[in-house]
Amino acid sequence: MSSPERENSPQGPLVWYASYGSNLSYEGRFMCYIAGGTPVGAEKANPGSRDKTRPLDIKPILFNWDLYFADYSKSWGGAPGFIRQGRPNAVTYGRMYLISDDQFNDVVLQENGRSVDGTRFIPVFEQLKKGSEFILPGSGLYGKLVKVGQEVGYPIFTFTTYRDLKIGAPSEAYLKIIIAGIKETYPAMTNQEICAYLMGTDGVRNNISPEQMALWVRETGLVAPHK
Repeated sequence: MSSPERENSPQGPLVWYASYGSNLSYEGRFMCYIAGGTPVGAEKANPGSRDKTRPLDIKPILFNWDLYFADYSKSWGGAPGFIRQGRPNAVTYGRMYLISDDQFNDVVLQENGRSVDGTRFIPVFEQLKKGSEFILPGSGLYGKLVKVGQEVGYPIFTFTTYRDLKIGAPSEAYLKIIIAGIKETYPAMTNQEICAYLMGTDGVRNNISPEQMALWVRETGLVAPHK
């Protein structure tokens, strides 16, 4: 996709939402937050955003943060992913979507188990642009918004947890949707490189064998387009 020239779209102000977990998979997972639907491998359906418009642009992004898995998701049957500041040489592979400010609000609502009912859950756009980190009151697991940069004039935001969560093992289904997203976003990465990346994360390292991870990576292909 080419970068848009205008400051805002007909939808209003634009932001980049930078993902690093299951939302790396555009069709298999992220579009369920926009158009609605059940992610590949998950149990819970998402209502989608009020505005169903697809992202205006999609790009890879690297985070200088550590990826880890903690707590427990009933929908995925295991620990979901988060990022945290840690090692100076930390790298987390991400993917970012250029969407409207209102769509980003609705994605954050769904990530925190809330209804998409028009509630403004994240700070207003002017406040978002000026700040660098926000704790969302009464939020679920993903209650910390972080500005991680800017691209073609638009702020880049991600979210993680501000809580001290117990490290846990992600499920096969959850890892496979992440693997699919990595293969979509970083097609030059080999299966061995993907294995090494995921095996280096807390939650995977001591819970899943390298042989099992290698099998899951080999088994995982790209996800069919969202209908």
